[in-house]
Amino acid sequence: MRIWPQCVPCIYSARARELLDARNLSGEEKVYALAALAAELSRANPHSSTIRLASDTYRFVKRKARDPDPYRDYKRESNRIVKERLLPLLEERVSRLAGYERFRALLLASIAANSLDPGVPGYEKLEVRLDVELGRDDSREAYELLRGARRVTYVLDNAGEALVDLEVVKLLRSMGLEVWVLAKSRPYQNDVTVDEAVELGFSGYARVVGTGSDAAGPLPGELSEEAVVALTETDVVLAKGMAVFEAFEEWAPPKPVVHVLRAKCAPVAAAVGVGVGEGAIALRKPARR
Repeated sequence: MRIWPQCVPCIYSARARELLDARNLSGEEKVYALAALAAELSRANPHSSTIRLASDTYRFVKRKARDPDPYRDYKRESNRIVKERLLPLLEERVSRLAGYERFRALLLASIAANSLDPGVPGYEKLEVRLDVELGRDDSREAYELLRGARRVTYVLDNAGEALVDLEVVKLLRSMGLEVWVLAKSRPYQNDVTVDEAVELGFSGYARVVGTGSDAAGPLPGELSEEAVVALTETDVVLAKGMAVFEAFEEWAPPKPVVHVLRAKCAPVAAAVGVGVGEGAIALRKPARR
């Protein structure tokens, strides 16, 4: 996705906070690192990619902080909160639902849990609720599309919400679908990695595949061969979060993509066609050749 002016201070704010929180850096080292971060971002231009800039600057932070996974504790805590506080509410909500209604309710819960995102200002804390206002709702069309599919690839996003995603994956399996799950091969912010996805139990219901990198979203040139297969040789892609949406604004699989996200900033909200803060279940259809 092409950068907007407000993307530059937004990315700097997230990365600066990560450097300030770095346990391995002294105060003096943090000053130098913050100045160097500003120099990294000075390379941005009106044609820059949000997703590549976010990926490159996070890699910069990991190098400077001498920490391959700065969010490890945050991810564990996110999973704990969702498991203890949100999943019981979700189980009560969907226990009597089936079919499309259960599918939609699970996606709404997954969007609600997506509020836990320290990479975006204002979304650092989880609101334990299941309801979310949808600015775009293509869920019925998405459900019918999945009912006629054989294989679906589910692209994971953040820790915490991944436990709700697991419930969606279980539903997809019960519908007779072969499910592939795509996760980061190496840490990016609080996103789920392949190893973490396996630990959470996804491998019991799906084939878990790594993206091949620590990029914020699926980027051409950084995808593993298995990830390319997962995204191009499937019937439907169900993609969680803004980063995948931003990546697919630059390129998109030749398959229908169901984006499930909360639009946390004006650039993404405008692209999806919703208001800032609203959720979306948005179907992206492949371009006709």
